[in-house]
Amino acid sequence: MRILSLTFAGLMLAAITSPAAEKPPADHVKWMKDLGAQMGAIRKGSDVAKNATDMQATLKLVGAFWKTRSSDIAMKSCGESFKGAAAVAKAGDDKEALAAGMKMIGAGCKGCHDAHREKISDTENLIK
Repeated sequence: MRILSLTFAGLMLAAITSPAAEKPPADHVKWMKDLGAQMGAIRKGSDVAKNATDMQATLKLVGAFWKTRSSDIAMKSCGESFKGAAAVAKAGDDKEALAAGMKMIGAGCKGCHDAHREKISDTENLIK
C-alpha cells in the first residue's frame, strides 16, 4: 500500500510541475507563419535583406510574448535567431555570411520549438 501511495504522489507531483500544452494565441500563430514565409523567401533568394529585416521585427514580437512567460530558452532562441537575421540582412552577396546567418536562425528556431512546440497534426501545434 505504501508503494502505491508513493507512486500516486509522484505522479501527482509530475502532473503539477510539468507544463500543460495549450492552444497558441492567434497572434503567435500569425508570427510563426510570418517567420516561415520570411525564411522561405530568404531560402529562395527573394528580397533577402528585406525579409531578414522583417524577420527581426517579427522576432521582437515573439520575444516579447515569451518574455511574459519567463522562458529563458525561448528568449535565448529568439536572440539567436534575431542575430542570424541581422547577419543575413548584412550578408549581401557573401554566401558564407548568408549561410552562417541562416544556421543561426535555424538553431534558434529549433531550440524554441524543441522546448515549447507540441505537434498535434500536420497543420496544428500547441505551445507548452
